[in-house]
Amino acid sequence: MFTLPVRSDLEIRLVEERHAPAIFQRIQTERDHLAEWLPWVEATTAVSDVESFIVKSRARFAGNNGFDAGIWLAGEFVGGIGLHYYDWDNRRTEIGYWLSQSVTGRGLMTDCCRALIRYLFEDLHFHRIEIRCATGNVRSRRIPERLGFTHEGTLRRAQFLNGRYTDLAVYGLLRTDQIPSSSNAA
Repeated sequence: MFTLPVRSDLEIRLVEERHAPAIFQRIQTERDHLAEWLPWVEATTAVSDVESFIVKSRARFAGNNGFDAGIWLAGEFVGGIGLHYYDWDNRRTEIGYWLSQSVTGRGLMTDCCRALIRYLFEDLHFHRIEIRCATGNVRSRRIPERLGFTHEGTLRRAQFLNGRYTDLAVYGLLRTDQIPSSSNAA
């Protein structure tokens, strides 16, 4: 099973079907917070929806085409992070993430992304990583900005969210770019 240590109290772990109740409970607890920026929240109405997602995610992982992982803080599920796909021909991928409102503002997601970036560049020898965020999601946009990503442009009305189309900011990081180090790293 894929596990990536981030800090002494923080790790990224591949999600399994047994995690579905904990993930669904977190989504239920955070529904309003998450639904503001994540289009999949509205369609996640039962534990079975999370189980189906995990089965599809595990198939992508088995097919070597990305993955979805949980973020575990002191053994508690607090969010998700994943790679939407692997473009092996061009050695690139896209990171997606979400975090419980109860633990935001501590640098957890920045540290998780930093660890995942190192894994992608050092272990998988990727060339390029992208992060896309709704332009209005300032907190989410701060993560790639802190990590040295370049804002490469805006995809106009690229995501249907809460009954309307929203713009997406596209950030890119190349293997040759300098990644800022962390003062919180394990």
